[in-house]
Amino acid sequence: MVGTSIHSIFWGFVKLALLAGGTVFAGLVLVNSRTEGPHLRPPVDWRDPAHSAERWAMWLGVRAFAFVARAASRIFGMLSEASADVGEWILSHRRHEAQ
Repeated sequence: MVGTSIHSIFWGFVKLALLAGGTVFAGLVLVNSRTEGPHLRPPVDWRDPAHSAERWAMWLGVRAFAFVARAASRIFGMLSEASADVGEWILSHRRHEAQ
């Protein structure tokens, strides 16, 4: 019984740490996207591989965020146009029924 509760507490902390790490990473990606833009090219320094890996992860995150933002903008534009077309069709259909 005690082993099970310690196990569940441990996995609770692991999940919390992953959530916190993901939140911090998302915040860093948003800040880097805002300050440096999507055209950031991270330098690779073979003497400092951990920092280079961090910069590459940020670069990938910024590029993914830029891609998702562009795709969402295009999708929302298409949905807005479709919504306007449906609205026009409903209004024209009501006018024909009223007459």
